[in-house]
Amino acid sequence: MNRREQRALRAIEKNIKIDDPELAEQLRSFGGGGSARRKWYAGALAVVLLLIGANTGSSVLLLAGLLLVLALGLKWTFQAMH
Repeated sequence: MNRREQRALRAIEKNIKIDDPELAEQLRSFGGGGSARRKWYAGALAVVLLLIGANTGSSVLLLAGLLLVLALGLKWTFQAMH
């Protein structure tokens, strides 16, 4: 989304929070559990790929594991900033 769309979305969120705080909380927490579970699975998969790649000497598996770790780290960093 561009900046104008992000500002519009924040304004909508703010208005919902003012008009109906209960609905705002439900919308904020919607789908949170599945996201955390996917991150955990992705982290476990990254560790498995790294271990198998290191034990077999497979550079493809090592690279896949490293890229997955990097993607998870960037996602975590980006979410922490916002």
